[in-house]
Amino acid sequence: MSVMSPPSPRLLAPPGPTGAEPSGGTRFGLLGPLQLRCDEREIELSAAKQRALLALLAINVNRPVQVDRIIAELWQADEPESARKTLQGYVWRLRGLLGKGAVRTTGSAYTLLTEAGSIDAVRFETLAESGRAALRTGDHGQAGRLLRGALELWRGPALVDVPLGPSVFGYVSRLEEARVLAAEGLVDAELALGRHAEVLPGLRGLVAEHPLRERLRAQLMLALLRDGRQAEALAAYGELRDLLIEDQGLDPGRAVTELHRRILAGDPTLHLG
Repeated sequence: MSVMSPPSPRLLAPPGPTGAEPSGGTRFGLLGPLQLRCDEREIELSAAKQRALLALLAINVNRPVQVDRIIAELWQADEPESARKTLQGYVWRLRGLLGKGAVRTTGSAYTLLTEAGSIDAVRFETLAESGRAALRTGDHGQAGRLLRGALELWRGPALVDVPLGPSVFGYVSRLEEARVLAAEGLVDAELALGRHAEVLPGLRGLVAEHPLRERLRAQLMLALLRDGRQAEALAAYGELRDLLIEDQGLDPGRAVTELHRRILAGDPTLHLG
């Protein structure tokens, strides 16, 4: 079972109204290549800066974005004299695709007006937060369903086909961090439910992708221990320690070090039931 790929149907449940995707209408996909769908039809935006404009407006949905900021994001240090006129053309094109009322002009700013739930990144954040809340209350089954629903919204790296200005780059970085946190939360829920064997393949992939992330490494150690692989669990700690010393000149933190000590001591409380 992979914690970063679409889940098995047996673990799925409807995420509930807070994460619901509007049916029909216009939908915006930020969790992968930029995607614009109108009434189930995908609309291609061939111009890179047109995509960058839509991405910038979408991450600020229902909030005005100043024209000067948009120009700085789209052109950065290479702003041409025609930037404002070109931007007006991009906005005109978006209005033609989305409807005249979809992009509002207020003073020297543009605002994308749409239901927040029409943007996949907003649904992801809603589901992920609800999943973390369920995890904090000990409702591991619900936490797993919500976090899995959040993760399956991803189609690849966020806005991978969009030229990223500074604020969009920062937004994408925060989204990618939230994705890993959601995956870690899902692993916690699965481990609490005794699904260590199922979670191991996806967890190994996450550790390979983020080799210095101590929470993931601790989860891998615990999953291996519960799967009867104590030697591999200890080796996973040793690999982390070597990587940290080589990369940062630091030893692992207290939490993963304490887990290593408890595994060495054969602490029976690390096992379920």
